[in-house]
Amino acid sequence: MSYNKLNTILLGGKKGADGKYPVQREILFTPTGRLVADALPEQCRLFYARQQSEPELEGIESIVCPDDADFTEMVSTAIEGMEGDVMLLSTPMPEVVSEEYQMVMDQHVEAQTAVTTLTCGALDDTWHIAVYNVDVLRDILTCHPLSLTHSIQIAGEISAKTGACRTHSHIDVRSACDAYHAQKTLQHRVNSALMERGVSILDPEYTYISPYCEIGSGTTILPGTMIRPGSKIGCGCTIGPNTILDRAEIGDRTSVNSSQVYESCVGADATVGPFAYIRPGCRVGDETRIGDFVELKKASIGNGTKVSHLTYIGDATVGERVNFGCGTVVVNYDGYVKSQTVIGDDCFIGCNTNLVAPVELGDRVLTAAGTTVTKNVPEGALAVARARQENKEGWNDRRRRMHGQDK
Repeated sequence: MSYNKLNTILLGGKKGADGKYPVQREILFTPTGRLVADALPEQCRLFYARQQSEPELEGIESIVCPDDADFTEMVSTAIEGMEGDVMLLSTPMPEVVSEEYQMVMDQHVEAQTAVTTLTCGALDDTWHIAVYNVDVLRDILTCHPLSLTHSIQIAGEISAKTGACRTHSHIDVRSACDAYHAQKTLQHRVNSALMERGVSILDPEYTYISPYCEIGSGTTILPGTMIRPGSKIGCGCTIGPNTILDRAEIGDRTSVNSSQVYESCVGADATVGPFAYIRPGCRVGDETRIGDFVELKKASIGNGTKVSHLTYIGDATVGERVNFGCGTVVVNYDGYVKSQTVIGDDCFIGCNTNLVAPVELGDRVLTAAGTTVTKNVPEGALAVARARQENKEGWNDRRRRMHGQDK
């Protein structure tokens, strides 16, 4: 037995010593309130009753109350105009799963109680989840309860029919310490589920993976890795150690070592790192190499291209099978405007080349080491832009003698 619709109210709380509200505290990179909202059964219509100064929670309808509103005022405001039954969530408990919410809802219907609580753990004197008949809840509110627990005590005093069902202990997140303990539980849950599906996690205690990401079987996650919401990792990859992925898409059999990838795609059979930084808006092709101390920003890198070390590529489109020498810089910004650079297929970019945008290099271009390219280069050409070397015999020996040094 279940509801077609159940109005559900998540109550905001007071700021902690660090200035953060309970619902806004992040656990595995996601606000606690968002985790609660996504765990609720589909038939729950969620409202977030918050104080005026408390930030909104994206995607959840807010009911705004004054900053000095107490429990009674917040609930009274939230249930105005509601009919039927309502579920109150007084403090976010991100560990509670959909089946536990469903259990208290079903028991409320089957037992036809006025108030039904979900009791978490061995103690019965504190509650954080309860389903009420809304008319009974209005009667309770006339007695001005100070908390959800107090409201349930009042229900008993006014002889309202109450019931309870029990689940295992959960943490209600109020402080940073609470969030830490709840995160350890969720971290174990997420990592264990991934390992059951064929993902190898070398040290689950030091690996932080959002529940809102996808990881293919055969992938290995090394310690110190943080995989944030929206990331998608293929099969047979190696991620880490000490790597951050944020809304990143990583192709099959690719390795990302001690690097950071944000809002970008990396293809299959590629290698990234160590110490690479891929900023938002990048597309890196298959069989590519993005090496140490390389930074990409809004760049498209073609299949088979190698950017091995100490290079910056920004606002650029790079073709296939291009080789970048050490110390190459795409000079994309003149202090006012960011301009585009286009590099064709099969180019060889020599060490310490500066490509001053806007500029285009055709296919099969070679730039000599130390070249600064300021105009377009046709396909198949060599670009050389540097002063001719001149040797002055004995110049440095004379200089050394002037400073009292022997030859």
